[in-house]
Amino acid sequence: MVDAPTAKVHALREGLLLAQYVRCSRIMVQSDCLEVVETMKQGGFSATAGAPIYEECKMLWQDFSSISIEHCNRDINRVAHNLASLAVQSKHACIWVDEPPSFILEALVNDVTLFSNQ
Repeated sequence: MVDAPTAKVHALREGLLLAQYVRCSRIMVQSDCLEVVETMKQGGFSATAGAPIYEECKMLWQDFSSISIEHCNRDINRVAHNLASLAVQSKHACIWVDEPPSFILEALVNDVTLFSNQ
């Protein structure tokens, strides 16, 4: 079983790879995992078991012309949390281009509602 920070840094790596694939050069990363945020802000150096993944993220990080990372509350990041939970359970990676999968529609609506009320 993978702990939450390790799962989140794996998700960060996949997100960075996807951003490169679609040729984004300027991105802002939000994570509800303070450990991942702080580790990346400190240059990606980690003494944990996830150290190789952080090192890969650090290398990917350098390819963006502008990149930042910030911590956000899990309630605001519910869609990402639901997707990460599903990925850990199913052990499959998925990418969709047009319509989001039905299992996250309610969370998407709630995220938009939370954002618009702030």
